[in-house]
Amino acid sequence: MVFTLYTVPLFVAGGLCILVARYVQKHPEAPAARPFIFLMWLGVGWTFIYGLSLMTSWFPLRLFLSIIMYIPTRLIAPVIFWFTLEYTGKDRWLKPSVMVLVFAIPVIAIIASLTSPWHHFFRYDFFLDTSGPFPILRYKAGILFVVSNIYSSTLIFISLILMLLTIRDRSLKPIATMLLIVGIFIPVIVEILFTLGITPIQGYNFAASTIIITGVSYLVAILRYRLFSFVPIARSRVMENISDLVVVIDTHGQLVDCNPPALHFIGLGSASFAGTPLELLPPFWQEVIQRGVRDGEGKREVTLPTKEGNRTFDLTVRTLRDGRDKTLGYLFLFHDITELRASEQKVARLLEEKNLLLQEVHHRIKNNMSVIASILSLQAETVQEKGARQALLEARGRVQSMMHLYERLYRSTSFDNVSVYDYLSPLIDKLVQSFNKSSRIVIEKIIAPVQISARFLFYIGIIVNELVTNALKYAFPNDETGKILIKCTLEDNMLDILVEDTGATFPSNVEEVLTTGFGLQVVRLMARQMGCQFSVERSAEYTRCRVTGLLGVVSE
Repeated sequence: MVFTLYTVPLFVAGGLCILVARYVQKHPEAPAARPFIFLMWLGVGWTFIYGLSLMTSWFPLRLFLSIIMYIPTRLIAPVIFWFTLEYTGKDRWLKPSVMVLVFAIPVIAIIASLTSPWHHFFRYDFFLDTSGPFPILRYKAGILFVVSNIYSSTLIFISLILMLLTIRDRSLKPIATMLLIVGIFIPVIVEILFTLGITPIQGYNFAASTIIITGVSYLVAILRYRLFSFVPIARSRVMENISDLVVVIDTHGQLVDCNPPALHFIGLGSASFAGTPLELLPPFWQEVIQRGVRDGEGKREVTLPTKEGNRTFDLTVRTLRDGRDKTLGYLFLFHDITELRASEQKVARLLEEKNLLLQEVHHRIKNNMSVIASILSLQAETVQEKGARQALLEARGRVQSMMHLYERLYRSTSFDNVSVYDYLSPLIDKLVQSFNKSSRIVIEKIIAPVQISARFLFYIGIIVNELVTNALKYAFPNDETGKILIKCTLEDNMLDILVEDTGATFPSNVEEVLTTGFGLQVVRLMARQMGCQFSVERSAEYTRCRVTGLLGVVSE
């Protein structure tokens, strides 16, 4: 072998292609990275083999190098087409059947080149011309050689059109796209000119040397315009480390991207999932993804069988669009909420157990109060002194009022809030029945059907019990007839309790009665604990006892 300066640009260009290929290999998630890396290594093979061939004048070695040089050169055109489809977002064309057809003629040409010494279909009648500055291998072109050149030129022309059509797509960085066009098509154009015999130095193919432009163009696109910027790197790190399942499909129902957790749950290999049609996924995954595409964007809850058993996911579906609002595919984000749902069910069970326990507690309290009321009733029957007996009966009434509240609590679905109407209405009915005056006293009830805290309702029950009992005992002596109005309303936390009777007038010394009467002292105390005021209004026609005020914090 003899060194010649004509090989220097070739080896420099090949070295640059190696550097660019190795750089991009670190970022395989970059746009069209796989075909670009392949293209760079084909350029390395082309430049190095061509450079070595220029350094030898031994015909057998020169012929061998020339034959194998057509392996990378015949593959460059279909790889450029592959690169163009991925870069311009036309991945739907990258089906196995289409790619087989694209590579069919180049593969046939390679086989024909490797067997060319035994036929005339590709190249034949080789001889070495040593009349120039370096040995030139001459040959005649066969039919497959001509067809292969025309096919490669056609593929490259189609790729050029597709690239030019995406110049306006700002999402693809127009300046970077122009650099890619220059880097790819200058060597191709020079190769076409060489094939047509148009070259400054007869027999020297400048196309191999000009592949240095490809390397420089890509380096500028990478370093200056961030063609393979840190954004896809960040995306890769996020996709690899996110615990949620991420699945991306295109509009043709093929997997485009999956993160490791999704691959694990679906059962796909990390190196072979791209381009997998939905039909090859497990049936339940097919159904979920197809239903997600059909129903559109939104959130829903799904349960899927996995290797670890049934798992519940909070599924988010998003449509992926380009800068021109064209639908490119769909993003499925599966957030595992299996443990959350299990915890919620456990909490629900514990809450149900707590509710049952509270029901049992309230029931026991009610029963105990019933026993106390019965004891007070029995004790009253044994007492001869009228005042003492009356005091015991009044105490029994107060216990029965509280007992009635606990009965409502254990029968209620809520253990904090109880309906005012459901509590007071039957309580008043029982009080009237206990005095045997229902036939001659009209009872009118205006009670708000609202829910209120059981703590406040306890005080309200005591107040109503005392005021109604007082009216039944003293307002209608000597079997007089009359009317008692009981009103209890609550609006914006403003309480208004009114007990009005039309019977005997209230004693004139109201303040004395309020300070000495036990029942009214209880009413005043209960009102104060709720943050309300108690007042008595008397006239010739009625006596009106009222508790009003904004409910405050219950004091202990």
